[in-house]
Amino acid sequence: MDETKKSTLSAFEIQQTGEAIEKLSSDPKAFSSAYEAFLAGDAEKFAAALDKVGIRQDCRWVCRFFCRKRCIGVCRKFCPQTPAGEVNTQEILDFAKAVGPLLRKPDFVERLFGIIQSGDVEHWGEEIKRNKLERFCYQLCMILCAESCHKQCIRVCPPDPLITRVGSIPTTQVDSQGFGSGPSIPNFYVPSPNPAAGVGDHPFGGMVWLMGIFNMPTAVEYLVEVSNTPNSGYSPILVGPQGGYDQVPPQPPPPVPPDPFIIPPPFQYFRTRSQSTGGDPGWFRIDQLTDSDGGRTTTGEKTLLMWPTSTPDGVFYLRLRVRDAAMNTRVSSPQAVRLDNTGPFPLPRPTISLQLQKPDGTRVPLKCGKVRKGDGLILVTIQAYDPNMSSVSVTARGNSGLSVPVVDTSSTPLSKTYNGNTADQGYVVPTEFLWDPWSDPNIVPCCYLVYVEINDRTITNNSWSGGHYNAGWEAIEIGI
Repeated sequence: MDETKKSTLSAFEIQQTGEAIEKLSSDPKAFSSAYEAFLAGDAEKFAAALDKVGIRQDCRWVCRFFCRKRCIGVCRKFCPQTPAGEVNTQEILDFAKAVGPLLRKPDFVERLFGIIQSGDVEHWGEEIKRNKLERFCYQLCMILCAESCHKQCIRVCPPDPLITRVGSIPTTQVDSQGFGSGPSIPNFYVPSPNPAAGVGDHPFGGMVWLMGIFNMPTAVEYLVEVSNTPNSGYSPILVGPQGGYDQVPPQPPPPVPPDPFIIPPPFQYFRTRSQSTGGDPGWFRIDQLTDSDGGRTTTGEKTLLMWPTSTPDGVFYLRLRVRDAAMNTRVSSPQAVRLDNTGPFPLPRPTISLQLQKPDGTRVPLKCGKVRKGDGLILVTIQAYDPNMSSVSVTARGNSGLSVPVVDTSSTPLSKTYNGNTADQGYVVPTEFLWDPWSDPNIVPCCYLVYVEINDRTITNNSWSGGHYNAGWEAIEIGI
């Protein structure tokens, strides 16, 4: 992932944290309850406090905020004489030499963790003095407190359910704008990014394969929901029966649907499973998952469903919701997914027109026309674009497989890729280029079809092989 995307994700995390603590601070009683539960490491009470303002799904953002803020206060109290010197290579080297041997001792580390957790200034000071760490008091405190934070937030915010793959792409490779980049799992579905060749930053389309993990040992059902905003407006994704295979006929319990038929060796048993209907639709029973979907347990990665993305193009947000028999429910963080099931544009096909621009500047349409050297230059006008453009190619094609890229009189190729710039849509408006075919040694007297072709970057039905494609063309005869 490039640095731009890393900074985008960091900004997204900070934004989510800001929204969460703003909502929590609007209810001082809930805020106080949440902080007390955080200090006590009580996950149930922490979740209940967040539920009061509807931000349970933001558990980790709130915990991280509390923890980091507490670290600043604790370490200032533990180390009031903060060094003012510059942190440079030598200072870091001295710090490493001073604390490295001590951090290898589990009893020392656990003792300091306990002191930080209790806020015991006296015992902290004794440890620092005994080990001659006065110079590094604040740095050591912040490092240990940050690690303590991590452990505390795991206790307070057990891992949420998680959508792990979208359209064969691990969600760790899907950015906050919903673009996914390869390699896929399996790796032959989508290649590694190559922006210069038009590969990378892929939206998704068609039937999208969704996988996830439940992170809830007591879960009995799950549901996948979608919204066009990250924090509200979610509706269950409703799909038809989902098919899968078992290696052997499972013996109840757990109950499974009946076997419709058996396919040839290795004698896998085909099964389908369906969602709940009625007033609470969209739930799948975990004990009806097939072996090919990950099995009927709550552990491991599962195929959740195949999502028919008939929704309009744009960015959508997915959440995985799981619940146990007592209706205790846990929800994943929103997963951004960018959909593209249309284009390229304009429809029904990209446009290209050819005109003869004479030496006096006048223009004459060329519809299957013949031009000779000295008649003038050829004005090529093209319009071909897509919000998720991969590449635009403009070529002159003659007989015997002759294909020559069109280059304008300023030596600019008309063909291009998005080259990592997701804002580049191609030629959104009709764009003119002057072409002097007689200056190109690859052009020989012949009849040509001048093509404009465009591909987008969409991963369609979980694989990428050029995305959506369209083309336009015009005929011309080029003579000597």
